[in-house]
Amino acid sequence: MTVQTPQEPGHYPTAPPWASPPAPVPVAPPEPLFGGLVPPYGDPENKHGQLLVRFPEEVHAAARPEAPSWRPVVVLTFFFGLVGAVSAMRRAGKARRYGRNRAPYWLAFAGTYVFALAFWTVLAVNVALPAYLNYREGAVTKNLQSVILDDGRVEKALLAEVSGAVCAPEADRGADGLRPYLCTFDLTEGGKTSLHVRADERGNWEISE
Repeated sequence: MTVQTPQEPGHYPTAPPWASPPAPVPVAPPEPLFGGLVPPYGDPENKHGQLLVRFPEEVHAAARPEAPSWRPVVVLTFFFGLVGAVSAMRRAGKARRYGRNRAPYWLAFAGTYVFALAFWTVLAVNVALPAYLNYREGAVTKNLQSVILDDGRVEKALLAEVSGAVCAPEADRGADGLRPYLCTFDLTEGGKTSLHVRADERGNWEISE
């Protein structure tokens, strides 16, 4: 019969396990997602969280308030001139606060101002000024008819008494300020007769030779 002799126990460490911690095991860096590293937050290359559209700036602009209309600038500038600049300035400021373009308001003001200046100038020269001159000359003619009727020179020139006068201009006023008229008089004894005179704007007249 063979007697089995047990093995002697091995060497046991005398120090506690926490006296010498094991060396750290190196950890490999994580694999990049989607084939690349993600840039930090705030980096221009970080596209995380942005709209997945082709032109995201257009989508962002769509959420802003609509810019004020530029049409009132055109109306105010056409009828009131430089007053339109005040409207353009206010509307451009509001558009800037909305993140919109300010140029349309100043372009509307500048273009309308130039057009309105030319339009009103042509209207004044071709319509308003002739109408005013015609009205003024009509008043001058009426004044001449009243003055010439009370002047005794007419009766001396016609050798007859007159009771009424109607004068009509025959040409434009000359450089000397005198305008030729043909005055027709009603004779007291009946009938009519005419006399050529020249008169200024204040009713001073003389018989034309």
